[in-house]
Amino acid sequence: MKKFLDLTLLILFFTALASNFTSSTTHQTIGFALVVSIIVHNICNHHFYKNFMRGNFNMRRIINHASIMAFAASIFVLITSGIALADFFNAPNVNWLSIHIGAAIFATVMLLIHILIHASRYIKGKNLYAASILVFIMAFAAIFGIPYVDRWFHRVEINKNELLRGDKINLGDKILIVYFSRVGNTNFPVEVDAVSGASLMIDDKKLVGNAQMIAEFVQNITGGDIFELQTEKIYPANYSETTKVAHKEFLNGELPTITKFPNVEDYNKIILIYPLWWSNLPKAVEHFLRSFDLSDKKIYPIVTHGGGGLGDSIDTLKNSTLAEIATPLDIYSSDIPSSRKIIYDWLNKE
Repeated sequence: MKKFLDLTLLILFFTALASNFTSSTTHQTIGFALVVSIIVHNICNHHFYKNFMRGNFNMRRIINHASIMAFAASIFVLITSGIALADFFNAPNVNWLSIHIGAAIFATVMLLIHILIHASRYIKGKNLYAASILVFIMAFAAIFGIPYVDRWFHRVEINKNELLRGDKINLGDKILIVYFSRVGNTNFPVEVDAVSGASLMIDDKKLVGNAQMIAEFVQNITGGDIFELQTEKIYPANYSETTKVAHKEFLNGELPTITKFPNVEDYNKIILIYPLWWSNLPKAVEHFLRSFDLSDKKIYPIVTHGGGGLGDSIDTLKNSTLAEIATPLDIYSSDIPSSRKIIYDWLNKE
């Protein structure tokens, strides 16, 4: 019975890690079943807690105890953040998704350590050495693989009306908010699935781009005017194909044709929002900058990225315009839904 329960717990745990490829309802159901299995598992192993502080403590026992308690703490965080993500309660300006992912990574590593310690009772010598290497590889994959999968295959369902609530700022000038996004420059299928790309957001069944969401945050905070940069070129719906197209633009020095330009003369401050492409400024954005004399303007750059930060984009931006460049802000893609407060604080300092 215990072995069956342990196997069930492991299957549920690793199935729950595949949340990006299942519906939110399925993930929540699996999560609930996992929690129940963990509770039953602990009841069946209640003698462990009775003898928790008894006997001698060698290194293996210390590590085992520490991994179990750390796993328990991470499961508690997973439950708390999971409830928050399910909208049972609302905590503004808290990035529950990042907390949930971090707890999942930590729980995975602790579980693997716990399994290895138990396995060491039954396997010895070269087999134990091989098992240790396997656990190390799996832990490494969890640390780097889970955020990667979340970055490229995660669709976030949002409620823009709720996210846009917050304080306002008067920057004292007429503000132009210019953004460039895949959404608006790509013909996505009606039902966009996970393989289509990076951290797509859905608001009431409508696709929302990362840069678009940030632009709406900025407009809500400042009252500025929004302008979306659109190119004649239509980028592929598959993100990996888009990166190939972007790479060719960089190699050939191609500046994609922009269908319409804003009347920048009416504005003194431009908040420029763009994704990091190949660690640099997208060529469409560079085309926009080179199309005007912006020497009397001030540009506030906001860069979205999947881990590359600002990359080389600010150097390229400075080489593409004579405008004054404010201190840039970079936002990790998974943090965008909860970034309104970050943007507000950044603008408030300028």
